[in-house]
Amino acid sequence: MKCLPIFVSNKTVKHMEQSKKTLNQQSIFFALIYGATYLPATWLLKHHVFSQPVSVIIALVPIITFSIFIFKLIKAFSVLDEVKQRVQLEAVVIGFSLTAMLMMILFLLSLCNISNPVWFGYGYLVCYCWLFYFVGWFISKKKYGV
Repeated sequence: MKCLPIFVSNKTVKHMEQSKKTLNQQSIFFALIYGATYLPATWLLKHHVFSQPVSVIIALVPIITFSIFIFKLIKAFSVLDEVKQRVQLEAVVIGFSLTAMLMMILFLLSLCNISNPVWFGYGYLVCYCWLFYFVGWFISKKKYGV
């Protein structure tokens, strides 16, 4: 089998780099939109400002913005090189594993009536998920030297 050399124009390379940059910017933009909808929605729902039907709609807004953010983030991951994709995959696996362990610990402690919802309530689990993802990302980046 004969291999043919592949010639890529400078214009194509610039277009690919611009596409990566655009996808990264979009994922960051939608992460900020998610944060900008999650925090006010949490405050409004905690203080019972609106009626229950309106509260349900308010609760759905961050879910929708988070879904768009995840979609854009996955698209941004798809244009990364293989090593950076592996770093992201390992970060997600480590983050998921640590989150699952935390939830198991919290469940078992709640069965013993030893739990503190001030530190480990549902709202805080989102923060712990992100923290665990970034722990995994840091470990994986160190591992691969990226």
